[in-house]
Amino acid sequence: MISKNNNLKEKNLAYGGQALIEGVLMRGKDGYAYTIKKPDNDFYKEKVNYTALGKRIKLFGLPLIRGIIGLFESLIIGVKVLNKSASIAMPEEENTKDKNKTVSDLTMILLFIVSFAVALLIFVGIPYFLTSLFSLNHNDNPILYNLTAGIIRLIFFMIYIILISFMKDTNRLFGYHGAEHKAVNTYEANYELTVENVKKHTRFHPRCGTSFVFIVFIITLIVFPFFNIFFNTQTWYQAISNLPFGSVIQRLIHVFAHLLIGMPIVAAISYELLKLSQKFENNFIIKILISPGLFFQLFTTREPDDTMIKSAIYSLKMLLGDEEQATVRNINDKI
Repeated sequence: MISKNNNLKEKNLAYGGQALIEGVLMRGKDGYAYTIKKPDNDFYKEKVNYTALGKRIKLFGLPLIRGIIGLFESLIIGVKVLNKSASIAMPEEENTKDKNKTVSDLTMILLFIVSFAVALLIFVGIPYFLTSLFSLNHNDNPILYNLTAGIIRLIFFMIYIILISFMKDTNRLFGYHGAEHKAVNTYEANYELTVENVKKHTRFHPRCGTSFVFIVFIITLIVFPFFNIFFNTQTWYQAISNLPFGSVIQRLIHVFAHLLIGMPIVAAISYELLKLSQKFENNFIIKILISPGLFFQLFTTREPDDTMIKSAIYSLKMLLGDEEQATVRNINDKI
């Protein structure tokens, strides 16, 4: 039988986190905590006291703006802790990197540039190219053009998720992802955080980053056509069509406008919708909106083992005040 914990408080706070290499990161209103399984099967635990920029600077806490700032913070914290998890979980590989630090840093920079370029090609360039094969013009029918490109982009994303789900290392990462969800679901359902209780809760969560990605896909279908419509009213834009490769130049203008201006707008709106889903998660329309994201979690989460569950429990308990002999730091001035 699952035991209730009537002493848990603030269960409606947006606790969440991410999977790490052999560990789980949890974030709360006053900081974040993470637990990493070390090679000797012991756990490294650390809690970081951190006040979000949105709480320290009022402007950054305003609707729409807070979404962009929050994603920026999450990216910085996530990458930093992910790198640390690698050094803790795989110290031998980290030592090898230290011996070849110059080569390793250069390789990482080049890898990031190449990965970013490939991602743009797959999820931006190719969908727009394939859309043109359907005899759709980005100027004449911007809504249908972006809708078609968005559907192709979504299909590519699904294929990508399915393919990486077959990788062994990714499967372990997805197991920790599932542990994170199950622990948060257990806490929000007001049950005691034990391995037994966590096992009996679902590995799907409506506020997961996977759901956020799907909402982003939907919002792009609404926002991006307005860029096409706006450019069509500009004389300088129309003049480009008379230049050599004018159509290609126009599409490049759209792509960069979408990336540099459109995506921050889309991310801000998507963030607010995700927060809204927390307040009205039982609403029929909200359930429809988040259901595709829950479907994607079939591929981005796995049923965790006991070690993965313990990592998630330790991290969440640290946020709730149970330090579990963790290292505690304060980094409010560093981000």
